[in-house]
Amino acid sequence: MIKDVLPLLNKTLLFSLLIMLFSPTLKAQDGEMIITGVYKGANLYVENPMLTDGSFCVNKVLINNSEMQRLPKASAFEIDLSHVGKGNHITVLLFHSNDCTPRILNPNAIRDKGHFQFIELDVTEEGLEWETSGEAAEGHFMILRYEHNSWVEEMIVQGKSSDKLNKYFYKVLHHSGLNKYKIKYIEITGKIYNSEILSHESSSEQVRFYPNRVSKLLSFTRPVKYEILDQYGKVILNGNSNEVDCSALNGGKYYFVNYDNKTERFFKK
Repeated sequence: MIKDVLPLLNKTLLFSLLIMLFSPTLKAQDGEMIITGVYKGANLYVENPMLTDGSFCVNKVLINNSEMQRLPKASAFEIDLSHVGKGNHITVLLFHSNDCTPRILNPNAIRDKGHFQFIELDVTEEGLEWETSGEAAEGHFMILRYEHNSWVEEMIVQGKSSDKLNKYFYKVLHHSGLNKYKIKYIEITGKIYNSEILSHESSSEQVRFYPNRVSKLLSFTRPVKYEILDQYGKVILNGNSNEVDCSALNGGKYYFVNYDNKTERFFKK
């Protein structure tokens, strides 16, 4: 009997090894850098660092939502904008590895002077980075995150009130899977400037909660932003932690928990 099974096991093991050897390697989703402005007749030049495996930082470029063909495999390359037309708005989106950050060598080439604008925006596993010019006095930024099917305020960041170049960084705790952000700049007059939407696919593991029937503590497998809602959708508890003290909740009822861009239900004993 054992002799009959061994050849089958050997064939199965060989087949599994072949799959491992020849299947494509899956990589984590890239970071995104956005630069916007107006075409004035000059192209953009990008510094494109080489990675340890011999590949290069940038792996895809979109110009006004059209993909740049024949992306050069080089430590620096040129983005041809001549097809855009002088005076037209430009949005260039660079997809890059999370292990590096590309750099636009001549952002002034498309900078539209005289009013506020987002010059560059980038999102990686670490957080959001953005660069601006033309800020007014006492302006501020509102960072918005898309979660539970709506845009919610994440943080208010005070502007530097300088009309020259200003750089900002905001550390973000991404939820697992696809994350979307946008930034609003609000002048003291009430005028609002909206950034492009930034997307990032996080490589972090999905969060789980336990138990489904709670006596006192509801726990998460890692620290996470959460909301506890009653049966009518009213938020009654919220925070950012790996556990929630539910002892004050009325027993004998079901509640909802929003976390990691998911909504699930638990029972309070």
